[in-house]
Amino acid sequence: MKSATAPKETTRELLEELLDRFREERRGVRALEFREGEDWAGDPAIWVWVVLPKDAEEKGYWDWANREAIRRHIYDRFREAGFEDTFVYVRFRLENEGRAFDDVRTVGDE
Repeated sequence: MKSATAPKETTRELLEELLDRFREERRGVRALEFREGEDWAGDPAIWVWVVLPKDAEEKGYWDWANREAIRRHIYDRFREAGFEDTFVYVRFRLENEGRAFDDVRTVGDE
């Protein structure tokens, strides 16, 4: 499925903006990692991993409300930027856990 209009911003630009927002809101986000491609159905997709500190649970960053607010901001911002036909998968990991894929790109503490 191809989008009728091209997105206004790149994935990296959006994630840089979001990372700044999350840091201002003190949500504990260390970095955002992403990968672009096609999902299982062949549709355009972006996978975003939100990297939280290894002590996120102790500091309250791992709680559902914080993770859901982060997830919602990411979904909403991508829609606003024109990614209507691209599914955005948002996952969370701790900074001491390994990356899901070798070709993941990072925004933030690189």
